[in-house]
Amino acid sequence: MNTTRCVCGFTEDEAEDQTLDDHLFEAFAPDDDMGPDGLVHLEGQRKLTCLCGLAAATSRELDAHLLALFTPNDAIGRDGKEHLPMFVAVNRQT
Repeated sequence: MNTTRCVCGFTEDEAEDQTLDDHLFEAFAPDDDMGPDGLVHLEGQRKLTCLCGLAAATSRELDAHLLALFTPNDAIGRDGKEHLPMFVAVNRQT
């Protein structure tokens, strides 16, 4: 599954210093990390645990939890641009 590009033009670098999930989190997460459920959602001191109490099995599971909470239906980030993995954008058009 190729998820290394965002429709806004962001591309993961080869060193993966910033992943697509990192980019999407920055685009959607509010400054206070407060989710629509009124809880703070951010990785806690215990690895793979969200401050809301969710314990994830993998970092991908934690990333998916955070992105599901913060991604608005229209995928417009705080910068006013659309942010979606390229494969999602292509599949959404068909």
